[in-house]
Amino acid sequence: MTLQGNGSPTRAVVLGGGGSVGVAWQTGLLTGLRETGVDLAEAPAIVGTSAGSLVGAMLACGRDVTDALAVLAEVGKKLDFGSLGAGSQSFLDASRQAVFAADPRQALRAIGSAAQEASTTLTEDDYLGLLGTLDGVAWPAGFRCTAIDTGTGELVVWGEESGVPLLHAVAASCVVPMLFPAVTINGNRYMDGGIVNHLNAAAAPPSDVLVVVSCLPLEAPSGAPGSDRSPSTIKADFEVAQLRGKTRLVAVDPDFGDLEAPVKMMDPETAGRAFHIGRRQAEREAAAIQAAWDS
Repeated sequence: MTLQGNGSPTRAVVLGGGGSVGVAWQTGLLTGLRETGVDLAEAPAIVGTSAGSLVGAMLACGRDVTDALAVLAEVGKKLDFGSLGAGSQSFLDASRQAVFAADPRQALRAIGSAAQEASTTLTEDDYLGLLGTLDGVAWPAGFRCTAIDTGTGELVVWGEESGVPLLHAVAASCVVPMLFPAVTINGNRYMDGGIVNHLNAAAAPPSDVLVVVSCLPLEAPSGAPGSDRSPSTIKADFEVAQLRGKTRLVAVDPDFGDLEAPVKMMDPETAGRAFHIGRRQAEREAAAIQAAWDS
């Protein structure tokens, strides 16, 4: 399938955040789609946030997206999963405050300050080393990824023109506050781009067709967000609803019905199962994506 030709519509792909499970599920989904003949690597624009930035970088570079699983394996060797609960409730409370604030920057600065003061299992250099497969890799054309400046609370979107090393940009986008150390770029420190919105779909360039791959369940258009939902998911739902009126949008979210709820998105054992779930799900999603590309 050819995604871009003379007179054909412009196309973009957004890959959202979702921890280790999100990386594995997206990798399985993209692998399965490619096996059916739908290769999202051909999209002229790919935007990634957090987990999606790692998978998106592999996709945009033309590499086998399963290379992202090797990164997960390295993280699993180094990460203290017993520390995942530390400060999680205060982090969720601050994230929810940021989502519902007219200006989220103050809450994000507070999260950023706490992240910089937190004692993490890894040093910044050790953390960057886990993503060493991207070290020295040229920034792929059309790829963008997001992060949040810990000092200002501003969302930043890096692209080829930004002059930022791909390794540092992707690592910064994946920094779960209080778990991984913030990443230093040009004297500023950055953290996970998905704290307020795990998709950041609006960071994609204007396009006729937009495929949004969400690692977290999206609310049905007629449903009301539940109080137990991730703060970043509430924001993402609103953003997707707005974009539906501006572009032909295909949204894919995970079918985690076979996993015990609530899904532990940083659990490496769950990630292994999520890959196969994504690969099987691709068979059901391929037709809708194909139809959108060909419209």
